[in-house]
Amino acid sequence: MTSDTTTDAAAEYAARRADDWAAFTSKSGPGADRWAAWAEMSHQWKNAVEFLQPVGLDYPTYRDPLQPLLDKLSGMEELDLPPLDATHLTVLRLGFLMSTDILWSQTESFYVNAAPRIHRVSPFSIRIGAISAREDALYLGVDDGHAFREVRRQIRLGVMKAAEMLKHDPEWSPERDSFMPVVPFAYFTGLGDRARVIEAVEPYLDIQLGEYPVTHIKMGRVASDPEIHYPGMDVIAEIGLLGQEYRKGYHN
Repeated sequence: MTSDTTTDAAAEYAARRADDWAAFTSKSGPGADRWAAWAEMSHQWKNAVEFLQPVGLDYPTYRDPLQPLLDKLSGMEELDLPPLDATHLTVLRLGFLMSTDILWSQTESFYVNAAPRIHRVSPFSIRIGAISAREDALYLGVDDGHAFREVRRQIRLGVMKAAEMLKHDPEWSPERDSFMPVVPFAYFTGLGDRARVIEAVEPYLDIQLGEYPVTHIKMGRVASDPEIHYPGMDVIAEIGLLGQEYRKGYHN
């Protein structure tokens, strides 16, 4: 990514985070119940299949500077905090494991078909930091210079299921992908009052958690359960970002 692209992306994301925070703080009462919404979206707790970055697994110290805030939030009825190893960035959700959507036997074809396209993308870095909120979650911003948009474009070209899912993605259109990468780190429960959360979070809104390399795109099965919301994440495949080294071969 050029420096201009990186700067433009960072400015765009900062403005969108500010808009999200303004929208969230303009309302009263509790945030939306994440788990009620997830039960419906996941067809009653089916496992999701996603291209993702498991930041908690890949960068296990990234949340350390945030620990004082996490300590405050962990005792609030308004929020449910995932364990570190469950925190991740969804790049593109393919669907859910069930007979009417994705069969487990299909998953190998997804990463096999995506790999030659993803290989074309060069390694890049991300900066994690700055907090905002949507109605169902607090999230961390991720500055990537729009690199994940290119990853999504390549996956779409290689995987028919990805092209199908993007038609229903509010951030994607044939003219432009407006995907903004985020890492949710606390989910609202539908209880209490958002004012308590806002007061706790505001001193940390601009916190920066460091820069990290992205050399692979992962595909994973994101498990969920009504009793144990975070039973674990199964990384199915790791696809290397090769960029120019790949393009030099016979893959043009």
